[in-house]
Parts: sequence; C-alpha cells; structure tokens
Amino acid sequence: MQDSAFVRLQLLPLFQGISKEELLRMLERAKFNFVTAEPGEILFESTTAATQLVYILSGTVTATRIYPEGLQVVETFDAPMLFQPECLFGPNPTWRHTLVATTDVQMLLISKQDTLNHLMDFLTFRLALLNYLCGATDKEQAFLMQRVETTLTGKLVNYLSRRVTTMSGRKIFKVSMKSLAMRLATSRLAISNCLRDLERTGALHVGRETITVNDFHQLRAPN
Repeated sequence: MQDSAFVRLQLLPLFQGISKEELLRMLERAKFNFVTAEPGEILFESTTAATQLVYILSGTVTATRIYPEGLQVVETFDAPMLFQPECLFGPNPTWRHTLVATTDVQMLLISKQDTLNHLMDFLTFRLALLNYLCGATDKEQAFLMQRVETTLTGKLVNYLSRRVTTMSGRKIFKVSMKSLAMRLATSRLAISNCLRDLERTGALHVGRETITVNDFHQLRAPN
C-alpha cells in the first residue's frame, strides 16, 4: 500500500492516532474491502442487518429514515464519514437509515467479525470506538435534558432536530402540515405561519409537504 493510502486511512475516524506499523498489522489480520458505487445505487437499506463497519471515503450520499408517525427525513453527507457504527451493536443490530449514493462513491468496508476479533485487539482503535459510542450516547442524553419549549417555533425546531443524525448538511423533511399540527398539538394554520416566519429568515424552504433545511444552526437561532 502506498504511503498516501496510509495517510488517508490515518485521517479517518477510529484510525486517527494509529501508527503506520499498527495499520500494517491491522491489514494483515483484518480484510479491508474497498468498493465503489454509482449515483443512485442503494448501499444499505434500513432495518436490514448491520454487519460491516462502513466508511464513505469519497463522494456524496443521502441517508433516509422513515419514522413511525410517517415523517421521512433525508440527510445529505459528504465524505469522509463513518456511517453509524453504533448500529453494529446492541440487541437489534440493524441499519436505521437507507443509504444511497448521489455521486460516484468509494467506500471502505470491514466486517463486524473482523472488527471484533481483530481490530479490537488494538488499544488505540478500541478506545476510539468506545469514545465514538459514548459520544453517540451523550447526544441522546442531551436531547432528553433539553428545556421544555413554550413557543411553537421552539417546539417545531426541537421536533425536527431530534430526528436528524447531525446538525450539518442539508436535511429534507417530508411531512404534511396536518401531520405536524397533530404532533405538536396545534392547528395547521399555526404551523403554516410558523414555517413562513422561519422561511423569511432563510433558514429553511417550504415546499409541497416538504421542509428543506440547509443550515440547522441558523434554524435554531430564532429560539
């Protein structure tokens, strides 16, 4: 493997801080699968078994999740990214999102078996994975500790923000005004007025049963 490839690996989450010598030993023990995908290709589907550690090395992908209330959330991510390693563990190790390539994509796939049986033998990797999983848990706890919003704008922003994986990147929410009004215990007109006010700030765009958020940090500003 060329030196540039080693440097590229060392920049990825979970491999940062790992020496070239350690990476060589990892490559000897675990299989690193480099695969490509074309635009529109489904990489993984939600509710299917999560059996691989997934890195998006280049390109852009969308991750789609459908919630029980019918809300559909589409998030856009650019490489490099580590895709939901927490899904590999727990009582129900399945993907939460459907992942689709929107451009030509290159991925690194490492089987769960190789991750547990070989990569976890390396202390730096093991600590990095533990740190990542703790961060994901902290995020969930932070949502539980959020203040109770009294304004409709605050309630709406909290509802949307609790259904995305990160605050960065474009988010598309496919949902009707009626459904939002039912979830937030208000009227359809109130939801429409609230979204119109937020749209004036440039934080989002409202279409036919869609809400597009380009900057979640800006969306939170009115609160």
